[in-house]
Amino acid sequence: GATVVDSQAMVTILDNDSNITINDVSQNEGNSGTTNFNFTVSLSPACSVPVSVTYFTPSEGTATQGVDYTYTPGTIEFAAGQTSKTISIPVIGDTDFEPNETFVVYLSGATNARISDDRGTGTILNDDVQIPKMSINDVSLAEGNSGTSNMVFTVTLDVASASAVTVN
Repeated sequence: GATVVDSQAMVTILDNDSNITINDVSQNEGNSGTTNFNFTVSLSPACSVPVSVTYFTPSEGTATQGVDYTYTPGTIEFAAGQTSKTISIPVIGDTDFEPNETFVVYLSGATNARISDDRGTGTILNDDVQIPKMSINDVSLAEGNSGTSNMVFTVTLDVASASAVTVN
């Protein structure tokens, strides 16, 4: 009941065997302003069609979003044949002596490739050399003739610490 006008169809098989990965980055935070932590997102092998992937920095790890690093979402696009892109995450410098801290960059929603490593860890290395020094004061008190008297000692740090400090 019909006439065949076109008896052939073109089929295009998109290459989806390319893998997307992200590296880990460790570097000093700096004392002020921001320092970019540059994560490399790699595509292997190169793809013959454009590839895209989204990224974001959730509140995960020991670093605090907005205090230690800046929340950074976005999308990167690989043109056909490209194999490397950079994601820059601003890390906020300070002069607080604190332990090394971490944050995460997640990859998701890839098109025309698959994500084989979806997590890059940023390690913010403490570059603040001032370690707090602790001291205790001397106390003198007359013993009295009866009962007890408390001697009160004060323990102090010479500079504030961003992490808990304990002593026995």
